[in-house]
Amino acid sequence: MYNTLSVEVKDEQQVESKGFQKFLMSYHMKTDLLGTELKLWARITPLPMPAGKIPFPAQPGAIKLTITPMCSTGCKDKPSYDWDGNLMWGGSVDIDPHEETGTTTVQWDGKVPNSSGVKDTDLSQELAFAPYATFSTSVPETFPTDNSQGLIGNPVYTRCDKVYSPSGCVFRDYMPGYVFNTAKTPAAAAHAWLINTKIRKGAPLNYLPDRRGSSGTHGERNRYNRDPDDNRKVICPDGWAAKDGNPNATPVTDISASDKASCDEFAFASTYNSGGMPKGAEGTNPVRSGNECVQTFATKLSNGTWKLYDEGRQAAPAWKEVCGRSAMSGWINSTSMSRFSSFSSKLRLLDQDLYLVRTPGFEKCDASKAVVKCDIR
Repeated sequence: MYNTLSVEVKDEQQVESKGFQKFLMSYHMKTDLLGTELKLWARITPLPMPAGKIPFPAQPGAIKLTITPMCSTGCKDKPSYDWDGNLMWGGSVDIDPHEETGTTTVQWDGKVPNSSGVKDTDLSQELAFAPYATFSTSVPETFPTDNSQGLIGNPVYTRCDKVYSPSGCVFRDYMPGYVFNTAKTPAAAAHAWLINTKIRKGAPLNYLPDRRGSSGTHGERNRYNRDPDDNRKVICPDGWAAKDGNPNATPVTDISASDKASCDEFAFASTYNSGGMPKGAEGTNPVRSGNECVQTFATKLSNGTWKLYDEGRQAAPAWKEVCGRSAMSGWINSTSMSRFSSFSSKLRLLDQDLYLVRTPGFEKCDASKAVVKCDIR
């Protein structure tokens, strides 16, 4: 992250400038997905003097700074940078161009809103860091201006949690991406790409977690106690593929002898964007049933090529739908999402977190026309 800090002194009447210097503040933070220590690094660098500004004169201690990585909540101890040297300059950049680098580590204090709770919000804590600078000078008969100290840029938010074990920390606003294995599950990737691109315009998904472990109550982690399987049942009722799915959906019995057609939905059932998520529970695209979704099916041609087709037994998509439902191989359907549990836990996704979906091979496809045709490339 990069920001600038300007320091200036004026005369006693705060009218005439007696010295000015701008600094570049470069800093980064590193979280630990499997630990609660955060590493911070910072560098302060004098920048060239802008035209029309009066530089600080050659004077020991002309510019004296203190810069701290203020942590508003959640830190075990009050953090401070360990600088290479003193944050002191004997004049503006033409006189003293040296830069300083500082490092520190910060430990999460482990406190959460409700340590006996089961919801993600009970077991996670945000930490806000906002580098803060103060300035003083040894130049006689001058006075720092009001804007010569304060926050350097906006706060940076990290989040630590005990939802997953062991505890760990992430950047709150970072959006990870779930990547389909297009080569292994082309039909599922094609369906996700079609709906995500044509209808959702690539918007991120909001994660709807289920329960902690395998023995908890379904839906206990999210704020609405919503079981993601209840979303699935709206779009993909039990037995739908066998009863109402397109009979030309191809199972992969050469891979799994017991494979049969199943129902694939997008957006996923474990999102607030699922068509099955009620509006009262912050569902973004509620529908009464999967019949209101774009209908497709996936079949394998004799030459081994997979194709995702319009259902064809009913009206073509109007592209005003908010969800997609497709009949396809159950093995392909389940395998396409088999890594999601690892993805969500490794990257510590919590209730309502945003994440993206990527489908490699479709980058050059055009979804702008009413009839969408594309080959994986």
